Parts: sequence; structure tokens; C-alpha cells
Amino acid sequence: METECEHHGMFVDPDFPADDSSLFCDYTTPLPKLLGDVTWLRPQVIPPEQPLWGDRIYRGEFRFQFWQNGHWIEVRVDDRLPCINDTLCFSRCQSSRAFWVALLEKAYAKLHGSYERLWAGQVCEAIVDLSGTIVVRWSLKGAESPQQPNDSKSEHTPNGLRLSELSLELKQRCAISCCVHSASTGVPELGQFHAMSVMEWTNVTTAAGEQVELIRIRNPWGRRSWAGVWRESGSGWASLEPSSAQDLLGRTAEGEFWMDETEFQQEFDEVTVGYPVSDAGHLQSIYTGSYLTHSHQIGGRWVKGHSAGGCRNNSTFSINPKFWLKVCERGEVLLSLLQYGHREPPAEGGTRQHSHLQAVALHVWKVEKKHFNLMRTLNKPPLVSHTHAYDREVVVHTHLNPGFYLLVPSTFLQGAEGRFLLRVHSSCSTSLSVMKSPPPLQHCSEGEWETTISHGCWSVGSTSGGSRNFPTHGHNPRIPLNVTYDPGSNNIKVTLRQNRPENSLYAIGFHIYKVPDGDSLLTPSSMSPVVSCVPHAHSQEVSVLCRLQPGEYIVIPSTYQPELSAHFTLTFTRRIHRKAMQSQELLGHVVQEAVVPGAGEHPLQYNYTFWYSRRTPGRPASTQSYEQNIKQIGSFASVEQFWRFYSHMIRPGDLTGHSDFHLFKEGIKPMWEDDANKSGGKWIIRLRKGLASRCWENLILAMLGEQFMVGEEICGAVVSVRFQEDIISIWNKTASDQATTARIRDTLRRVLNLPPNTIMEYKTHTDSIKAWEDFHGLVNASGGR
Repeated sequence: METECEHHGMFVDPDFPADDSSLFCDYTTPLPKLLGDVTWLRPQVIPPEQPLWGDRIYRGEFRFQFWQNGHWIEVRVDDRLPCINDTLCFSRCQSSRAFWVALLEKAYAKLHGSYERLWAGQVCEAIVDLSGTIVVRWSLKGAESPQQPNDSKSEHTPNGLRLSELSLELKQRCAISCCVHSASTGVPELGQFHAMSVMEWTNVTTAAGEQVELIRIRNPWGRRSWAGVWRESGSGWASLEPSSAQDLLGRTAEGEFWMDETEFQQEFDEVTVGYPVSDAGHLQSIYTGSYLTHSHQIGGRWVKGHSAGGCRNNSTFSINPKFWLKVCERGEVLLSLLQYGHREPPAEGGTRQHSHLQAVALHVWKVEKKHFNLMRTLNKPPLVSHTHAYDREVVVHTHLNPGFYLLVPSTFLQGAEGRFLLRVHSSCSTSLSVMKSPPPLQHCSEGEWETTISHGCWSVGSTSGGSRNFPTHGHNPRIPLNVTYDPGSNNIKVTLRQNRPENSLYAIGFHIYKVPDGDSLLTPSSMSPVVSCVPHAHSQEVSVLCRLQPGEYIVIPSTYQPELSAHFTLTFTRRIHRKAMQSQELLGHVVQEAVVPGAGEHPLQYNYTFWYSRRTPGRPASTQSYEQNIKQIGSFASVEQFWRFYSHMIRPGDLTGHSDFHLFKEGIKPMWEDDANKSGGKWIIRLRKGLASRCWENLILAMLGEQFMVGEEICGAVVSVRFQEDIISIWNKTASDQATTARIRDTLRRVLNLPPNTIMEYKTHTDSIKAWEDFHGLVNASGGR
């Protein structure tokens, strides 16, 4: 290296000077003192013997490309590098004559504002910035697949993916990093929260004929920190042919070591994987290996008071930005929501703050676009979603059928502002567009509103009758309007829009008439409108917000002059009386839909869910098939809601054979393996035919009325209809609590008015699982069969 000096014509970067302002962003930390005296030197980047391109003269200027928020941007730096005692301070190449890593690091530091901002950065963010790919992370402890928060098993949810299931080709093509979250008791040398690079995967065969998958790991600190059986002098190499062992050991550079897959799974906590990118710029799926040849991206933002609705806990969720995804054929789809890093402005005399991220999530609904209703759609559980997380980017992988899908990105906190980029990569043809929001309702009171749209036209000689000044006014189109709810304030907004160029608009308006009871024929000339939008105006659209009493109405749109031809759109925005679905959402957890009692209703102590299942006789069952067989009928939280369900349900005595009704507390599935059931059991009563309906009703009314007096012990009840007999059972949480099970038995005998000699059997769910396995030869069988 040569000391920096003012060479004639050498480039000096004025935006990233060679001083402490480029090194540090916060002088209150101990980093400036720990680093010591730093000098900036110009290394001999171009060896003297290396020719330059053409007639160019080396000026010490380097340009790098980084992917930022959907675009590649150029960062230009000079070749002055921070050093201490003539040694590079930070990243360096293994060869003392190579400087591309240090120069790349300098450009990346300039992109972020200083070298200090690179400290404790996220590997996943760096991979995205350097390649423009999409990155996923998953834990090697417990859950071995990328986080898929939607727990429903359907064709839209990808199968779990383990690191061992990645093909060797994909492993070689992926950018993979691994790290330890907690201090390892066995190998503390691996370091806590220290990321390492996976350099190579290879399969070897031992002398005994066993297949072993070896992984070459690189410690960026340049230290060999592994003391396992595949360390440089470890015992594992003795199991290989000497030539093979020598070849593999010869591949390791400074700071690199080998370990087998078992050791890898045990010692590391998390893996970060970047999707491979082809030369054509297409992502390659780590799930299927297919290339995702179709891609789209659209930017958006959350604005407080306008489009920052927060999570689904909030009634304002519907104002979040919304996007249409059209899928033309079934295929694999990768959705990504990337939020822009936001740095808080420094206080006067203070320092710049680190990037601030919101907890963000992405939700997907399948919709019928022609019959789309926003509020009804959002009240349903999403088809697939990602939980809110404080990550720069959240990713959803799925397979979608042809059709339209509604995408809603959101922050967890209502009113949280920020910008984002929505990316779609797919193996099938898709299109992505912004859903245009309807014009906001003015002076509308709070509540839930529903929008319907009608299309029509005024045709010369038939349906263009003009205003009420003309006797032909009744020839205009008539659009029916039904009002069902009067909240005591404005409850309807009617908007008429003409589909004509702005430079040739007609004067338009409309009248609303009340339809007399029992009179389907309306003669406008003999009646007065209850609401009018006049005088006619030369506007693209006109509207009126008003209050109408429940009943049937007719809306007659018109041009002022008759015999004019044009198409129009009539939009009705009505306030409706419907309890909106509420949800309880926690960071990092799946959204749990919750029902609540309506106004004036009598709440139950617990919320409950009705389920129905039926198994085809003679067909073997498994955990998966049984769970797919049980269908949720609905949930309720009050006495009134229960009777609305129950009064429309078929009685058990009328069910076909091998059918079951289940009534369980909300959040508990009627399966032996459910966390609330696995340590419990059930009381079983076998009934002769004809008694099931009465006994089932008595049982569930006693359960809803808390007659068992055992606190939270009751999980649910089941009625099973069979060919020769019917079975009723009640499930509880703790099979080992004999006093509780005895009280449940006595109460059950009393509420069902059973004779003293009735046989009642108590069976633990553990015994039920074992008996099922012994009889059917199945593992992990599920209850209620």
C-alpha cells in the first residue's frame, strides 16, 4: 500500500469522505474508542503488471450496483480504505493483493450512510441487496420449514420443506447462511448470533458403504472453530478413502471446516436461503426447482388517516392498500412484501438513528370479481397469509388456481406509516394491479357500508326520456333499490356516473321514488320523488347522501334533454346492519377469528363451535383424512346465536350412519391429538336407536349452561350415529383427575336422566389412540371415528 496523497487526476469521493463521518453514525457508542486511530490509504488495487482496458487511466474510481426497493442503483466510491497500522480495518480478501471485498464493503457502507450501520446487520437483507432475489429463513430447532402461518392443510398451503430435502443442485445454487441464536453448550466457538456461510454440499461414501452428506462451512472471521469428528484431524476422515479425504481437506481455506448434516442440524439454530436467480433474471423455486418466469412488482404506502388501517384487530383494516392478482392458470406463486427502511431524522445536535421497521403482514383472499364485496370478503379468513413480523420482507409461498385474488398488505399498528414494495413471482401467467378505491363517503356516520353497482344506458327512441320537464321522463331506465336498515341517520348514498369523455358531457341527474305497498307499477308523472339529485349538472358524476326508510324504491337516472345516447353506472352505498367479524391477532401468531355476542344478547361463558363429520364405512382412515373430513359448521358466543344455529340443524336421529356432530369450545378441535385433549379422556354412553336426539340436546344445553361445575375441564361433546346404536360422549382435559371425572359422570347421569344400571365407560384418549393403532395399524390416528 502507499500512503494517501493528492495524485493528479485521482478520484476523491466528496459524498463519502475519508474521515470519521463515514465510519460512525453514533459517537456515543464505544466503537470509536475501540477502533482507535484510523488512517485512509490507497492500496495498489491494479497490479503494475495488469494491463488496463484501452487508453483508460486508473483514477481510483469504482462503481457498484445494489438492488434497492425494486430497482438497481449505482454507488460510486474512491479507493481510499480505512486501515490501522497499514492493515484493513474491516472485511478483506484472503489474498493480500485483492481488494474487491473491501471496496464492495465501502460502497455498501456508503449506501447505508456509514460503516457502523453495517454492524449487526441481517444476512437476509444483504443477500437481497446484492442479488435482488427473495430470501426465506427457517429454524432448525422444532420447525424445519420456512414459516407458513396458515395452518390449514389445503392445496394452497405448501408442504413443509426441510433443508435435507433440497436437491444437491439447488443447495449449490442457493446463497445459504447459518447461525446460532443461543450460546451452544457443546461448541461455544460457533458464536452466538454469528452468521456463517455454507460454501459446499457433497455426498461421500464411507468404507463401510454408508452415505454421508458433508457441508463445508466458512467462518467470515477467518477462524476454524469446529471441533467435531470432521475437523481437520477428526476421526471422521478415517472412515473415507484416503484420496477422498485428502481431496476434501484440500478444498478448505482459512476459516473453513467440514461437518456432517446431523452435526449441522444439532449445532445451528437458523438457516437463511436465497432463491437462486438464473442468467435471465428468473427465480428458481426451492420447493419444486421450477423457474418462476413471470414477475411483477408494485409500490405502495401506508398513510395515516388514509391507508394505514393496521391489522385485522382494527375496524379500519379495510382502508389498507389493496391489489388484484389475476392467475391465468394453476401454478406456483411466490408473494413478497418488502417495506422500505425508514430512518428517523436526527434530533438537533444528535445522531442519525438506525433503520426503523414496522411489523408487517400480507393476506390473500380468493374472490369472484364480478360479485365482489369488500367487507364480506375481509370478514372471512384469508386463503393464505403471513403473520405480522418485524422483518424488512415477509414471504408467502403457495399454489393458486386460476381466478382473481385480493392481496392486502398491512402493518400491525393502526396509523403506522411507511412505504412498501409488493412482488409476485410465479410459474404461471399472472397480472398484478392496484385496486382503485371508490370515492370516499362524505359526512357518513360510522358503521358498515355495502356497495352495489348497476350499469345501464340511455338509448335514442326508447330509454332516453329526459328530465321531469318532459312527458317522456318515465321512459328512462328504472333501477330498483331495496333499503332494509334505518340507523336513524344517513343510510344510503347514490352516485350516477356517465361514461363519456370529459369534453362532451351531458347534464345528468336522478330521482328516487318510493314504491307503494303492493304496487309494482310506478307512474313517475303522478308521483313526487322522495329524493332528487337536481339540477342536472354537466359533470362526470353526481351523487346524493340521504336517509331513506326501509322499503322498496325506484331510481330513475336521466339526462336533462331527451333523445341522447350514453352509458351510465349507478352505485348504491348502503349502510347495513351486520356484525362485522372480529379477530384477535398477536405478533407472530396466526389470526384467530373470534365471534362476539351481539348487542342485547346473553353471552355464554365460553365461545363454542359446531363441527360435522362423516366417514365412509370400510374405508381406512388416517390423521390427515380425518382432519379433512371434519367440517366446521359455525361458531357462536351467545344464547341467541346458539339457537339460530341449532334450530336449523338436522337432529342426530335423522343423520345417516357413521355421521357425527361435535360441539367443542372455540379453539379446540374434536381430535385426540389436540393440545387441550391429549391428556384427557371421555365418558361414553351407548344408546339404543331413537334416543340420540333427546340425549344430545339435554347434554349440550347442560354443557352450555355450565351445569357440570368443573371449571375449564369440559372440552366438548360428540354424538355418533351408527347402524346398530348411537353413542354420546363428553370430553374433558385431565384424565388423571379422578374427582373431576367422577363429578362429570354423576352430572351426566343426572342431566340425561339415565337409569341406575346404565353402563358408562371412561376411556382416556391415550388408550383410544393405542386401540386405533392396534386395530388399523395406523400411526397418529385421530379421534371421533
